[in-house]
Amino acid sequence: MSGYYSVVHDPDGRLGHELPLDREPHLQLAASVLAWTPDTVPPVADTALTVLELTGHARLLRDELADRIDRLPVCELRQLLTYTLGEAERRLSPAATSPCGDLAHAQNRARLVQALYGALDRMEAEHPVRGSCTHPRSGAQAHETRTLTKG
Repeated sequence: MSGYYSVVHDPDGRLGHELPLDREPHLQLAASVLAWTPDTVPPVADTALTVLELTGHARLLRDELADRIDRLPVCELRQLLTYTLGEAERRLSPAATSPCGDLAHAQNRARLVQALYGALDRMEAEHPVRGSCTHPRSGAQAHETRTLTKG
């Protein structure tokens, strides 16, 4: 067993900060989803499972970001990350279901996961927090920071 865990459905938020976030598999999944085209999209059932996995992970990332924002001093970064958090909340709300189809919905979730990791990376670079759920970054794998604009 690898020592990594993922919680896709935790509506009461009981497990949120007790588990390490398995970053690399989810970033790889996000990259794969973003490479899908209408001709290469998997069957609907597989796409739906992928959306559930990315949504569950995005919720964990959102919760981690919210927890860490609360510990930041009042600064420009806190304002930016609060905006990012609000955008993530909007995109994760039940009303934000994509009317554009399964492929677009999966790709929107993939971009959200990437953007939330980007926000956490920026926060860690400017205000490292020790003793919390950290998101280690492999030196060989750099991921760009994306702002949440469309989804």
